[in-house]
Amino acid sequence: MRTTGSNELRQLFIDFFKERGHPHLPQAPLVPLDDPTLLFTSAGMVPFKPYYSSPLPPPTRRAVTVQRCLRLTDIENVGITVRHATFFEMLGNFSFGDYFKREAIEWAWEFATKVLEMPADRLWPSVFREDDEAFDLWAKHIGLGAKRVVRLGEKDNFWGPAGGSGPCGPCSEIYWDQGPGVGCGRAECAPGCDCERFLEFWNLVFPQFDQAPTGERKPLANRGIDTGMGLERLAMILQGVPSVFDNDLLAPIGDAVRRMGSAKEAAGDRGRHASRVITDHMRALVFTFAEGLLPSNEGRGYVVRRLLRRAARLGRYVGIQGTFLSRLVPVVVKQMAAYEEYAFLEREEPAVAAAILEEETRFAETLEQGVARFEETAAALEKRKEKSFPGAVAFQLYDTFGFPIDLTIEMAGERGLTVDMPAYEGAMEEQRDRARKSARFGSRRDEGGAWRSLSEGPHSEFRGYDEWALDGVSIRAMRDLPAGGAGAPREIELTLDRTPFYAEGGGQVGDTGWITSMQGAAKARLRVVDTYREGDSIVHRAEIVEGTPHAGPYRAEVHAEKRAATQRNHTATHLLHAALRGRLGTHLKQAGSLVAPDRLRFDFSHGKALGPEDLHAIEGEVNSKILADLPVRTEITSLKEAQEKGAMALFGEKYGERVRQVIVEDYSRELCGGCHVRRTGEIGYMRIESEAAIAAGTRRVEALTGALAYKRAEEDRALLRELAARLGAPREQLAGRVQALQEEARRLHERQTKQSKEQLTERVLELIRKAKTKGDPPLVSASVEAASVEELRDASDLIRKGLPNGGGLLAAVIDGKLSVAASVGPEAVDRLAADAWVRDAVSIAGGKGGGKKEMAVAGAKDASRLREILERGVAFAEERLKGSKTARSAGA
Repeated sequence: MRTTGSNELRQLFIDFFKERGHPHLPQAPLVPLDDPTLLFTSAGMVPFKPYYSSPLPPPTRRAVTVQRCLRLTDIENVGITVRHATFFEMLGNFSFGDYFKREAIEWAWEFATKVLEMPADRLWPSVFREDDEAFDLWAKHIGLGAKRVVRLGEKDNFWGPAGGSGPCGPCSEIYWDQGPGVGCGRAECAPGCDCERFLEFWNLVFPQFDQAPTGERKPLANRGIDTGMGLERLAMILQGVPSVFDNDLLAPIGDAVRRMGSAKEAAGDRGRHASRVITDHMRALVFTFAEGLLPSNEGRGYVVRRLLRRAARLGRYVGIQGTFLSRLVPVVVKQMAAYEEYAFLEREEPAVAAAILEEETRFAETLEQGVARFEETAAALEKRKEKSFPGAVAFQLYDTFGFPIDLTIEMAGERGLTVDMPAYEGAMEEQRDRARKSARFGSRRDEGGAWRSLSEGPHSEFRGYDEWALDGVSIRAMRDLPAGGAGAPREIELTLDRTPFYAEGGGQVGDTGWITSMQGAAKARLRVVDTYREGDSIVHRAEIVEGTPHAGPYRAEVHAEKRAATQRNHTATHLLHAALRGRLGTHLKQAGSLVAPDRLRFDFSHGKALGPEDLHAIEGEVNSKILADLPVRTEITSLKEAQEKGAMALFGEKYGERVRQVIVEDYSRELCGGCHVRRTGEIGYMRIESEAAIAAGTRRVEALTGALAYKRAEEDRALLRELAARLGAPREQLAGRVQALQEEARRLHERQTKQSKEQLTERVLELIRKAKTKGDPPLVSASVEAASVEELRDASDLIRKGLPNGGGLLAAVIDGKLSVAASVGPEAVDRLAADAWVRDAVSIAGGKGGGKKEMAVAGAKDASRLREILERGVAFAEERLKGSKTARSAGA
């Protein structure tokens, strides 16, 4: 058997299929392009989904790729089995309407047994139970015999679809027999057994069906082949190591993890599992952070945050103290960047390490909060002499504070408590259900009917960089969309042979406009309301305004005013990007953008807010380049040549072998397929409207250009004139005049607050005097006027000090909401606790609150029930104090 390293394995696979007519295509980023049904690229075929289902010919009939993938379905098995990982590389060969099962099986067998020299007697194929064709190809054509081919059910041998809809079909998997010394030891053990003996390493999928979200399956327009071989598993087999974590790619990362901790703890079962999980998750984190995806509380960002916290909290089981994940980044980069397609990691390494350190540091603080939450619950249970730790709290510790359940069980055991596991598992299952539902993002484009061809020939040639109107175009294919409400126009989607309409991409919105039949053709008029890409097709969504759509010919015309405004905003976005990097540093990278006719939005990675000086400098820099009227040009080169010239490659864009650069002379160079002005002077003027955080470590700038920016400036000028007139001061003195008014308002407020507080103090002291003469123990119950909750609390404290053997309940309406403060003197707290008192009082109005037994505050939205609350409070206090003489309240 050929012993080889991971880098050589990638190249052997690529070269084998290139020799068989498969062009080597670049891999896609982890965030799927133009596929809102998936959180991450989870398989090598994800970028090619439209190639199988489109009625139009794909740009290539064959392909070979190395694709990085992120899949969380087996996250709980990572580190437990020898084969599971969340991040992995998939070697794949593909056919789109070209060869099918025979060639796929022949080439897989040839590569495995001839190129890799894997012993044939240790290779076992499985097929879908109903797939006689694949069974016969293995048993008869390859010659393995019927006993060596295993039929399995849909769970094991029917693949897809990825994301719940799209291409799917039966598959054939190739297993490596690790020998009878591995696994369950049963004589009948075979592929499909849950044990570790038979290791599946190559899946040959035969996409034959297109599954709708409803589950309905129809034949694919381009049935084909989609294979996926796990690089990590293949390296494990060929290198003769016991797990994927011991191959040449992952072992150095795991070694680095163990060196950071304690040799003794790392050698134990718990430490070994932890180091494997950290190793796996670190690869996922380095790639997601390098692609600009940062932790957040929803969607993809939530997954990244969960992976990081999971890895960080497991460090303790290896004996690691403090933050450590950022120190593993250079190790991961060194291991992965040796492959050419991952060379970008070296450039991103400093920014990735800094961002991971920031998030891990924040989690360390959260961990402390989680310990406090645990202690609070444990103390309450001990006080009530209960032994069952609530499963809901255990889940909160896991979900909110990142506590693994075994840590909670361990901590609970130290206090003599047991965790309510059924309740915990119930809460966990609810979360899994939510995760499964959220894993499929909704698409803003409805599912349409079947595509039908109207004319033959090439399609989707984009001519819109220079031509905004084209005559003589033909509709190639069309499909109907679901009917709208009553009176809504009929909508269709269509592709053209040539089009001036730009398809949404790179942050730029899709073009709108008109498609109108030309003279001599049957009359038809279509309003284009959106343009987007579906695979290699440019799809136009249109409303039928007049006539019935036919093949053509048509005049296709972009809405010129909107396109011109969009181009201004797109070039301004490039200028803004360059200005931000110039001012804040080259660590800054784009995290998203929107380029529309009426505005631009730019998201970027940066750890802190921009000050007024920064915004002023950045806006001034952009406008200086606009005034310089610099030429804007494009250049087509190879990706490698473009990057050598300093062009910024942005994730979220799909780059082929040849790329388009947009160059603002001597200032900006980006890879971009969008539409731009010819000179920066056409932008006119750019104005930053806002800057804010949208997630941890991610900022957003919104801006206007051209006439809209000028209009906003005019509005500001008119506002300044009005303010000057109202304040009786010229514009240059407005700031001083406003400051003087603010100072005057502050003095008045302080005076009013002081008077209010003095009046409240006098009122409360009078209530205390009355209470002392009316009852034993004395009680105060009254509605008062207070400017703030703090003021109400201070007044209540007077009662606690003035009535050592009594207490008081004060209520006030503050900012439209009812606040109630309870205080109890030191001689009465054993019988009347302020926190229980105030909670009971506001309960009739749906209020809540708390505090200590001496002093507590609660709130309620319904201020109309103030008197009822006070009356209930008096009854509650009298009941608790009934052991003494009758308590009577002094109040109003």
